[in-house]
Amino acid sequence: MEVFVMNRDQIICPCLDITAGQIMDAYKEGAKSVEAIKEVTGAGTACGACLDEIEELIQSL
Repeated sequence: MEVFVMNRDQIICPCLDITAGQIMDAYKEGAKSVEAIKEVTGAGTACGACLDEIEELIQSL
């Protein structure tokens, strides 16, 4: 199994400039699904191209 390692400063959602760290923080605060991450951070709500990457990130946490 591949270990998913990501820099907290890496941009996950370029449309809204949302970083991996912001998504990790939202996850720690209770946003445990892609839908919850979208609500809390806005990531994935513009073009949606980053939704798979958000899913991979939260599954690795």
